[in-house]
Amino acid sequence: MSLAARTSLILLAWNRWELTARALDSLLGCALPDCDILVVDNGSSDATPQRLAAYAPRVRSLRLPHNLGFVRGNNAGIAAVAADSDVVLLNNDLVFGQRDWLQRLRRCVQDNERCGIAGCRLVDGEGRLLHAGTRLMPDDGAGVQTASGRVERDMGQYSDADRRVEGVVFAAVYIRRAVIEAIGPLHTDYVTYGEDSDYCLRAAAAGWQTWLCGGVTLQHEQHGSSAGREEWRAQLQAQGRATLLQHWGAALRQQYDLDLHIAGALDFPRETARWLRPLARALDLAGVRLTYRSLYAAVLPEAIAESGDSQDVLLNMLRRRTLAALPEVVLCAGDMRLWPRVAGAYRIGLAAFETLADDEIASLRAMDEIWVAAQWQRDELLGLGVEAPVHWLPFGIDPAYAHPRLRVPRNPAGERVVLCVAQWDELDRPWQLLQTWTQTFRREDKLRLLLWLDAPGIDLAAATRALALDPHGGRYSLLPQRRLHEEQHSALFAAADAVIVSSRSRQRSWAALQALAVGKPLLAPDHGICAELLAQYGGQAVSADAAEMETALLQRLREWLADWPAACARAEQISAAVRVQGAWAQTAQRVRERLQQRPPARLRAVAAAAPQQPLVVLGMHRSGTSCVAGLLQLLGAYGGEPEGFLRNPQENPRGFLERGDLHLACVEALRSRGGDWSVPLGWDTAALRGSRQRWRDDWAAIQAQLRPAGTWFVKEPRLCLLLDEIADSLADAVFVHVIRPPAAVAASLLRRDGLTAPHALALWEHHNRAALALTHQRRSIVLDYHCLLREPLLQLQRLRRALQDFGLRGLREPAAEEVAAWVGPQLARQRLAREPQASAAQTALWQWLQQRAADAIGDAAPPAADDTAVALLQQIGREHRAVLAAERERS
Repeated sequence: MSLAARTSLILLAWNRWELTARALDSLLGCALPDCDILVVDNGSSDATPQRLAAYAPRVRSLRLPHNLGFVRGNNAGIAAVAADSDVVLLNNDLVFGQRDWLQRLRRCVQDNERCGIAGCRLVDGEGRLLHAGTRLMPDDGAGVQTASGRVERDMGQYSDADRRVEGVVFAAVYIRRAVIEAIGPLHTDYVTYGEDSDYCLRAAAAGWQTWLCGGVTLQHEQHGSSAGREEWRAQLQAQGRATLLQHWGAALRQQYDLDLHIAGALDFPRETARWLRPLARALDLAGVRLTYRSLYAAVLPEAIAESGDSQDVLLNMLRRRTLAALPEVVLCAGDMRLWPRVAGAYRIGLAAFETLADDEIASLRAMDEIWVAAQWQRDELLGLGVEAPVHWLPFGIDPAYAHPRLRVPRNPAGERVVLCVAQWDELDRPWQLLQTWTQTFRREDKLRLLLWLDAPGIDLAAATRALALDPHGGRYSLLPQRRLHEEQHSALFAAADAVIVSSRSRQRSWAALQALAVGKPLLAPDHGICAELLAQYGGQAVSADAAEMETALLQRLREWLADWPAACARAEQISAAVRVQGAWAQTAQRVRERLQQRPPARLRAVAAAAPQQPLVVLGMHRSGTSCVAGLLQLLGAYGGEPEGFLRNPQENPRGFLERGDLHLACVEALRSRGGDWSVPLGWDTAALRGSRQRWRDDWAAIQAQLRPAGTWFVKEPRLCLLLDEIADSLADAVFVHVIRPPAAVAASLLRRDGLTAPHALALWEHHNRAALALTHQRRSIVLDYHCLLREPLLQLQRLRRALQDFGLRGLREPAAEEVAAWVGPQLARQRLAREPQASAAQTALWQWLQQRAADAIGDAAPPAADDTAVALLQQIGREHRAVLAAERERS
């Protein structure tokens, strides 16, 4: 159907003449063939009526007696223009900086026969994208105007093509006359807000489509006429959403014809979230109603767990949706060892792996269906004899965000930039690429290697110094991976000239996909998923032994540099294919097919009760026991629900991971016998019997709550003083004794509790000797807290191996980013300028404990106690008893 011969531009204005004048001046500087302009003055009380006269006859004006609101004001304009013209509705807070915007909008409508409404990209003039089409949330009527629903940094997303959308905002919109004839003007049930979405939905019901014209970008100063009236505007928005849901709530909900619950990670760990976020968005657009809960909720300490705000309207909505007690279909994504904990009638595992451990294979066998992103992974699972059906589900890209037209800065030095995205680990080994780069190229070469590194817990400056790189070798820069908004990820690739993947990993493919989508020449090894991608899209992988891979990749780069235009042309051709065949929308359709074809859920055998595997963390106060308790939770042990843990943000903002009921029980047990953690000797012997019985009863109740969890842990420094009284109930426990230098502990206690240095040092010695006595000839591990801070991943691996050697099963292997997030530099306590000086006996004990932590002590007994420290604690005990006796007499 052809367009009308003329187009009527209707600009609605209410006060704020300076905005209207700016809009008109910029509008009249554009190419506006075969069109007329009407300004609807919506009852302005400023200079607007008088000033408009100066724009006649090029601009007509229609003055309304008072403000009729957005809907009725625009409807008055539609009624006042020619009955055979197409209509463009415009806000007066627009700036028209693109001369051919109207022709492009008309072309978008004309090129798509059923397109009746066309909108455009709207930006704020400060580098942010406000609008690129609307997706309505049936839950609350909110309109999501970018993929994330938030104001995004404008990197040129959505500018690559015109695309069909559910709706557009009517700040700038082209409407065919045929649509107005079919459904009339804007619905008068609305005042302002919601009317544009309503109109697009009404048009869709009449057979017309709404499109976003990616080639048009206009500047929009949002809420220009209502600036400074936020409360009033919020009321109008709420009213508009409520009306929209009354009209369309049922229809919006009916867009979903399939249901899927996701147990995974939308924010953290980031490696899983990187894939799951765009997949969730694509599934929602494909008509799959999603719910979400974090797969990692039980194992991430609260301080590093997902906050509940993904900076994304849709993803936050998935969290808030009600979840059935037993979801019909569940997609598990992330750590396979956690999959068996997820309840669902039909469970699907989205498996990403390099190699598989026995417990991971057991988790896969527990699934009803398995999806993998690579063909080699499917072949491997079939070779293992996994009974569940295994299907290929390729990961994708969002072509609106990953395309060659992204607007990014170029290297001002004129160098060709080769980007490598890598983790600082044995799979990616970026240090080898760096060494080979500086050996292959020279400083005078106009090339720069940009390493975008994920290096949690690594001192990159020290690590690169240790490589002793040739100072005259090829230029390079290191860029640590900080948290960027998603729209900025592809821009980094677009700013490069080529991308290199030198990883030994067979399943890491995110960087390769981004490079292919934005049209950059990709250098990648001939193995794993990267080889599959290049074979699929006509690229060339590099074959070489692992030891020679970096050399072979850089040799291929030299060949491409010799004919760079040809390399870029090939990359552009591949990009066009990737953005169609590799889009997340295609993956979402595959998911729909699988969900529609899945067999009925089968009955499951009741899982056997988890074996009892108690873990007890011992150690002096201020020694890092909270940190170690968090590591045990990361390994999969259960310590209690977060709301039941002791909290004191001023003392420990990351949390103690210490049960409140256990803490109170320990405090009461010591108090009732006339003691305290700082008064560990000289207790009231007459009160001991009753105190011990109450303590045993309290402990039995706590243990009963923990026992069903299987592997569980407790942590309370006072246990060093009380555990011998309940030791018979922990015969099968493994003890983790956390140590820290006496001077550092004493300094911390001086700051926190105001103790004297001798008292604090004596307490350090007493608690550690008590812990040694409790763990003598028991299964135990000594862990040096300062070693943990220096080498968190190495120490966690040591802890995990030791626990496995003691017979604990089912322990997770936390990702490096989880460990780095928990054991970070923020845990290093400030030190006093002069730390207290430990005695010779205490220093000897510390050295012995260090050797014990390093497994270098053998069967040697600990050195003798400091008699002076023991005497001091006994004296403090006597004084404490005297104070208590005096208080009793006074009362």
